[in-house]
Amino acid sequence: MSPAELAALLARLSPDLRALSESWTIFGGAALAMQGAPVNDIPDLDILTSIDGAGWLEVAWQGWRETAYAPNPEEPLRSRFSRYAMPEGAVEVMGDLEIREAGLWRPVTVDEVLQAPFAGAAWPVASLSAQKRILARFGRPKDLAKLERLAAWEAGR
Repeated sequence: MSPAELAALLARLSPDLRALSESWTIFGGAALAMQGAPVNDIPDLDILTSIDGAGWLEVAWQGWRETAYAPNPEEPLRSRFSRYAMPEGAVEVMGDLEIREAGLWRPVTVDEVLQAPFAGAAWPVASLSAQKRILARFGRPKDLAKLERLAAWEAGR
């Protein structure tokens, strides 16, 4: 998804996200791009919220839900997960995301949220430092590669 497609996707989702009574945060590649990081392609819009928030969005976006899609059960992550195929791009919602660490499930929280200006509005996004902590904690090869690219970009600014 390009930044222009992300802007169009957020315009579509804005009324529902603004109506959501639970807190929510954009993280992942979209949040990086919204903060100016050089992200060439945004695979999807990742939204972190509570279990209740994820349930509310499941109802609101049921017409776009990809019911056949499921995360890899071998991943060390779990949540109330849903994926949506919107015309502008994919959206993934994670309610009460957890990571398995040392055999225990522990919550993944965004400890620093910024209001990032993007496409004419301010959006709650995980800060760059929070994203780096999350990527390091996830520790998967794709996360570590993204962490390296982010560190290189920050060193060059």
